[in-house]
Amino acid sequence: MITGIITADLEPLLNEVYARSVDDALLPVRTLLDTGFNGSFCMPKLILDKMGLRPVAVESYELADGSISEQEVFRGEIVVNHQPVIVEMNGTDSETALMGMAMLIGKEAVFNLKDMTIRVA
Repeated sequence: MITGIITADLEPLLNEVYARSVDDALLPVRTLLDTGFNGSFCMPKLILDKMGLRPVAVESYELADGSISEQEVFRGEIVVNHQPVIVEMNGTDSETALMGMAMLIGKEAVFNLKDMTIRVA
């Protein structure tokens, strides 16, 4: 199960997300659940550098403004609530990672705005 909180700024912030580096270190990653992102995971470039991963491909993506961006794609492991998951990741200049809708296929996501929590099961 994935859990999190909805911040005062209405950001869906996930609990306990880590990136595993090539030397097996777990790096904490501030991660938002982004329902407008249909990919798997967008990782801060600073964390990607610390993970020590090499790009596996270059992909073209259409951004919200309609422009096309080419980005390197990395394959690596994240750990969410103690569960390891191999994901494809794009880099971002942000300090915050984004978990996209591709990570939620086959799951139920509940955004409870009464108690400001998130639960994905």
